[in-house]
Amino acid sequence: MESSHSVGLDKDRCVGCTTCIKTCPTQAIRVKKGKASIMEDRCIDCGECIRVCPKYAKIAITQPLEIIRKFRYPVALVSPSLYGQFPLNIEIDTILSGFLELGFKRVIEVARGAEYLGHFINEYLENVPSPRPIISSVCPAVTRLIRVRFPELAEHVLPIAQPMEIMARLVRDRMIREGYPPDEVGIFYISPCTANVTASRNPIGFEGREIDGAIAISEIFWPLYNIVKGLKESDIITRAGSQGIRWAAIGGQAKSLDDQYRSLAIDGLDHLIEVLESLSMGRLHGVDFIEAMACTGGCVGGPLNIENPYVAKEIIRQRCKAKIEKPFDELEDAYNWKDFQWKVPLERQHSMLLDSKPEVAMLKMEAVDDILKNLPGMDCGACGAPNCRALAEDIVQDQADQMDCIFVFRERVASLAEDMIRLSRKLPMALPQKDEY
Repeated sequence: MESSHSVGLDKDRCVGCTTCIKTCPTQAIRVKKGKASIMEDRCIDCGECIRVCPKYAKIAITQPLEIIRKFRYPVALVSPSLYGQFPLNIEIDTILSGFLELGFKRVIEVARGAEYLGHFINEYLENVPSPRPIISSVCPAVTRLIRVRFPELAEHVLPIAQPMEIMARLVRDRMIREGYPPDEVGIFYISPCTANVTASRNPIGFEGREIDGAIAISEIFWPLYNIVKGLKESDIITRAGSQGIRWAAIGGQAKSLDDQYRSLAIDGLDHLIEVLESLSMGRLHGVDFIEAMACTGGCVGGPLNIENPYVAKEIIRQRCKAKIEKPFDELEDAYNWKDFQWKVPLERQHSMLLDSKPEVAMLKMEAVDDILKNLPGMDCGACGAPNCRALAEDIVQDQADQMDCIFVFRERVASLAEDMIRLSRKLPMALPQKDEY
C-alpha cells in the first residue's frame, strides 16, 4: 500500500546515525539493525528529519514539474513564500508570469486566499463561542501535531480550510462555470514544505480534495528563475496585497486580526510544543488566537525552499512595504467562513498512547516506570529510540529489548564475565591425559 506521507527514507543512504530521532517532535523514528524507520501513525510530515539528516537519507516525496502535462488546463497555486526566494529586483508580477511560460494555463495567488482567511478568522472569533485560544490550522504539521501529541486540544483548532484549499476551490468552481471540462483541469500547489504536500493529497477536515498535486519550490525554482530573469514584460498583475503576502512569514496571520483580539505568533516546533503543553495544563490565559507555524520563520522556513529563511523573511517584508493594503470588501466574491468550514471534525489520533483501554494503559505505564529504574537515564539515543522513556515504552510494546541499551548490555556482559571467572575458580583442575603410546 502506498504511503500517504510526503517524508520518506532512502535506506541505501541511511547509516543509522540516530541524528534524526532526536529532532522528531512525535518520536516517530526508530533505528533498528542500522537503518532508520518511520512510524507512519506518528509522522506529521514536518520535515525536520530532512533538515538534519547528514546523509540526505530522509527525502521529500513530491511530484515533478512534468506532472502538469497530464492535464490540458494546469493551474498553479503559488505560495507567497515563493516570492521570498527571488531577489527584490524580480517583481512578483514577473514571477507569476513565468508560470505561463512553464506551461500553466492559469496562475492563482494563495496570498489571495490568506486575505479571505484573515477575514474569516475575525468572523469566527466574533461569532463562535469556542474554547480560547483558537489555534490556527494554516500549518498542517501543527494540526497533525495536535492530533497526535495533544489530542485534548483538538477543539481549539480553527475548523476552516487553508488558504491553498480556499483558492483551489474558488478557481475550480470558476473554471467549471466558464465551461472548462472538470477532468481536464489540474490544480497544483507550489509548496514550501512537506506538510502541505501531504495536506494537498490528504486535506484535514474534508473527505475529498481540490488539489491534484504538489510541486516543491526547490523543484520548480531554477526552471522558473531561468525564465523570469529574461522576461521584459509581465502578463499578470498581482491582485493580492501585503495583507496576504505577509502570511509567508511568522506574524502575518496575527496582523490580520482586529485590534480587539490578543494573539501569539509562534514558530519552530520546540517553542510551539512548550506553548501547547502550557495550554494543555491550563496555564495559558488572556490569548484569543495562536498563530502556530512548525518551521522557523514561518512558511519561508519550509524544507522545500532554497533561500535562507531569514533572508527570505526580509525579502517578504520589503515586498510588503511596496504593496497596497486591500480591505476585504474589495475582493470579488462575498463568502462566509461557513462556506469553507471543515466537513469532518479533527480526528484525535491516540498513537502515542500505550493502549486504547485506560486500564491496560495504566498497567503498561507502571511497567514502563519499572523498566526506567534499570535504564541509565542518559537519553543518548544509541539504542535507536529518542530517549530512555521511549525505549521503555517500546519494550513494554514488545518492540525492543533492554539489551538494546548499550549501558545495560555492557553491565550484563561485565556481570557474565565476572561469573565466568568465579566459575572457573571452582572447577577442578584438568587431569593430565595418559600417553596413548
